[in-house]
Amino acid sequence: MMAFKPGVVRGGVVYWLPRPVTRVRIQEGFDSQTFKVPLRDGEMVTGQSRNGVDLLIEGQIGSQGETLLLSEQEMLEELEALRAACHPSGPEDLCEVVLYQDDVSGERRQYRDCSLVRLETDLSNPWLFTYSMVLRAHDPVMG
Repeated sequence: MMAFKPGVVRGGVVYWLPRPVTRVRIQEGFDSQTFKVPLRDGEMVTGQSRNGVDLLIEGQIGSQGETLLLSEQEMLEELEALRAACHPSGPEDLCEVVLYQDDVSGERRQYRDCSLVRLETDLSNPWLFTYSMVLRAHDPVMG
């Protein structure tokens, strides 16, 4: 059975995002060519196609896997692991973003050919760090 289990796969290694993940938003955009005839109501749209997909993920660094992170030091170490998992080794180093996984069969629902656009962290609360990341899936199909 598929379960919500977001993570980043780079080089065959899966990094499960720190929990809890509080929000996942998928933003799709489309391109098209629009024609407008003067003095006539309406317009004609042709050639509509999908752009890449933006994945907005927000979470808290409260636990990693089944391990509860309690100290600032442990949360900082997990933040560094998150940054390392998302950081590309070169311009062509793309990752996969897993959203759902079946632990029994190993089947995944994921976006391929992703790159990190932005990673923000809030360290102002010493008891619970938060993060927000935007990843761009160049392939808009979830496989």
